[in-house]
Amino acid sequence: MPASVLPLRLGLGLLRVGQPALPGPAGDALRRASRLRLTPAEASAEAAIDALRRELRRSPATVEVVDYGAGTRGDKPPVRRVAEVYRRAATGPAWGRFLFGLARGLRPRRVLELGTNLGVGAAHLAAALALNEAEGGPAGRLVTLEGAPALAALAAGHLERLGHRVGDDGRVRIGVGPFAETLPEVAAPEAWDLVFVDGHHQADAALGYLDTIRPHLAGGALVVLDDVEPGRPVRRAYRALRDRGPSFYAGKYGLLVHAAPGDLGGATTAAARVSALLPTSAGAA
Repeated sequence: MPASVLPLRLGLGLLRVGQPALPGPAGDALRRASRLRLTPAEASAEAAIDALRRELRRSPATVEVVDYGAGTRGDKPPVRRVAEVYRRAATGPAWGRFLFGLARGLRPRRVLELGTNLGVGAAHLAAALALNEAEGGPAGRLVTLEGAPALAALAAGHLERLGHRVGDDGRVRIGVGPFAETLPEVAAPEAWDLVFVDGHHQADAALGYLDTIRPHLAGGALVVLDDVEPGRPVRRAYRALRDRGPSFYAGKYGLLVHAAPGDLGGATTAAARVSALLPTSAGAA
């Protein structure tokens, strides 16, 4: 067990005592994820990701990174060591297990991630989708967006090695380019059940991307915002959204539940869902 798992389990337990429970499947998923415990099949999947982490921590390779004004702190060279990119930006072991638990509990059909990076967070999500399907659940698919082509290529290789086919016909599809260009194209055709926003760590950017995604969320969808701790820019976005509907502050992550169709008088169309939880960026300012 990674050393960070037990402190996170204790912290999430305390946070759950002090906050209202999330409703429906999102609440069930949060309870499951907060335990951070694994079945033998889950432990095997997570062990493979842990092996990838060890490799990335020691990697002598370099990669070209394009930020597109992504809100990272400090000036960084365009070519960076993979080990440094992992240390600074990859989803940590305990939080990766938490994401894995959310996807296992929610059993989503369609998952969207903004910020692929080296593919570590995507690996946790894809592993959960694979186990859900193997147990007779839905054939879940993940679309993950990355601005830097070289990072996207590395991530694709990592995911393929873990057994997740990458491509239009695979479990994972990677969109490459600035989110402002790639997100409108991928968001519209789908009804997203789980969204993980882990890129372009600025409040206005996060609100704008959620504005684009909002009409295409399934009823009861769970949105996870990364880096909402005090003092972080995305915290302002989370604070603007959390009082508009069910939410849960998990420390590093802020969870938001999109209103189910039944909460809107039985409406089921995407147009009717527009008035659900996530406000427009103008309304949230």
